[in-house]
Amino acid sequence: MATRKREPVYRDGKLSAVILDIAEYEELLERVEDLDDLRALRHMREHPLRFRALSDVLNECSQNDTGSIYAQVPKP
Repeated sequence: MATRKREPVYRDGKLSAVILDIAEYEELLERVEDLDDLRALRHMREHPLRFRALSDVLNECSQNDTGSIYAQVPKP
């Protein structure tokens, strides 16, 4: 695929922007999204989710005054 030459935009003698071909822009967006996905995956591997058995949660709730699993959820 042939891409157009990037066109710099100057304001007050300083580079302020670059005009890109739309295909090149979309490819850059894909790369950023891929990097973000990899960062999220790395975080999930370093901090795995820990699950609790439903029976443990229900036992804990039955020990509360209200007996409700929502008793400890803060109201918005």
